[in-house]
Amino acid sequence: MSGLSYGHLDFCDLEVLLLVSELGSIRKASRDLGIGQSSVTRRVQKIEDALGVSLFERSTTGVRLTNAGWGFVGNVRTLASNLKAAAETAEAAGIGGNGQLRIGLIASLSRGSLRKIVSGFVNRYPDVEITFTESRRGELMTLLSHRMLDVVFAAGKPPSEHGDMLLTVEEGLYFAVSRHHHLAEKQHVSWAEVEEMEFVVSTEEPGPEIKDYILRKISNLGRQAKIRQHRLDREGIMNLVGLGLGVSLVAEHWCGVRYPNVKFIPIMGNQTAERIPFSLTWRPENDNPALRRFLSLAREHAKAKAVPS
Repeated sequence: MSGLSYGHLDFCDLEVLLLVSELGSIRKASRDLGIGQSSVTRRVQKIEDALGVSLFERSTTGVRLTNAGWGFVGNVRTLASNLKAAAETAEAAGIGGNGQLRIGLIASLSRGSLRKIVSGFVNRYPDVEITFTESRRGELMTLLSHRMLDVVFAAGKPPSEHGDMLLTVEEGLYFAVSRHHHLAEKQHVSWAEVEEMEFVVSTEEPGPEIKDYILRKISNLGRQAKIRQHRLDREGIMNLVGLGLGVSLVAEHWCGVRYPNVKFIPIMGNQTAERIPFSLTWRPENDNPALRRFLSLAREHAKAKAVPS
């Protein structure tokens, strides 16, 4: 612990004092702390000077507590124990007492950034209860605004009025095609190669966003996109792809799930993999300690991925 002081006594100095008394040696305390013997001696003398009494009897074989030292060290040990208990109680309140995290998402947890963040969070804070809600973006943002969700993970960079935002990753995009499709053997595919094909997308999230993305890309090629929407979930759309009833578009995190007869092929544009951003959004006034820990872990992940915040 550092920075905590009472009068002229610094708590770091008191911790050194406790270690010297336990080991009965300034030399051994110096070795355990990884600092010089002179530094340990100065810290002990600083406390003795502040108190105006000698706490140790020094000899060539080590140190022994004086009568005054026994009483003082006993009180310091009690103080240190109480302070540690108080810190653990506060931490438990942040992890257990408020140990619920509610995540909204328009994504798959089968692979990708969010899966890694959630997995790391569960390992680090196993007592936190996590619940997930998958729905349309508008509903998720409404739940976020009314504090019924703590954080939302979705594609893109949401408007600032929804709250604070952290860009966690830029994921690759893939075409989903039947394994019998003539493109299935290719290592990567461009938009020009699929511009005349029929796409199948869901009417449910993220289907509408996928449809808009396809329309923009095909329109840039001067074509009219062929898109058929179905009232099916993600698995249902992939089953249509596997049956050869169309191709579809997925982000990398979907690729962790294997669907019958479906292959995912990376999209390349201008000799680089096509990518889209995914971000976390939360309300800045939300003081849920579990949320703060989750965001801290997400920032570590984003930094490791070199994604600008």
